[in-house]
Amino acid sequence: MVKNTPFLIRNLSNDKKEEAKNDFNMIETMYNLREELDFYKSIFKSHINSAIFNLRIKKINGENVWYDTVMDRTKILYLLDEDDEVKEWKKPIRCER
Repeated sequence: MVKNTPFLIRNLSNDKKEEAKNDFNMIETMYNLREELDFYKSIFKSHINSAIFNLRIKKINGENVWYDTVMDRTKILYLLDEDDEVKEWKKPIRCER
């Protein structure tokens, strides 16, 4: 617990410590929400011509990316982190008669 607490908060008196930790947690939460909002807004920059229902949130090296199941079929499919849906996409399609 001590290692996760920033240095300046560790050196405060006990009565100010709790207040500073709450402020720090609030700032960290706001930063994470801002990153998530920016990711969702990036859909309009990276996939302008894609239908929203074709897009999936996938990960490349643990970082979220938008993946269009129709347009991005071969571009980055093999760069995506493995999950059940990606494994299914990589299977070859059987021919029908």
